[in-house]
Amino acid sequence: MTNPLTLYVPIKQDDASQKIAQTVHDTFVATVKAGLDSSEIVHYARVSLIPNASGEGINALMLMTEFDGPMNPYLKFFWDNPGTQFAFSTIAGIALTPPNPPVKDLTGFENFINNNNLNEAGDMYAAYPQTVKEIEKAFSKEKAH
Repeated sequence: MTNPLTLYVPIKQDDASQKIAQTVHDTFVATVKAGLDSSEIVHYARVSLIPNASGEGINALMLMTEFDGPMNPYLKFFWDNPGTQFAFSTIAGIALTPPNPPVKDLTGFENFINNNNLNEAGDMYAAYPQTVKEIEKAFSKEKAH
């Protein structure tokens, strides 16, 4: 079963936090591609920047993914990756309301993500039931013929 994550994190309004959010957005695909490919469970992932109502600056960062399986095993895969932990600490560092207490373990990471996730498993329409592994396997066979 494919599940959604829509992580919504309002950010600080200082220049440094605004620049970091823009950099996270601009470098997201290049930064996460290898890790997401190796997970073999992520269908799609993207970062969007939510503008302030004034049109000036960034109000929030939103990370959206669609992945196979339940949420917490998905989160464990990423918590176990040092690059993901660094990316998370970067986002937590610019959060308007940072995790309290600071995230130091998998449980804290799961709590922060789950508490800031705007979606639940049943909130998403899926056009196909196949997992990433099943799709990759089917299309790698087609390429071989």
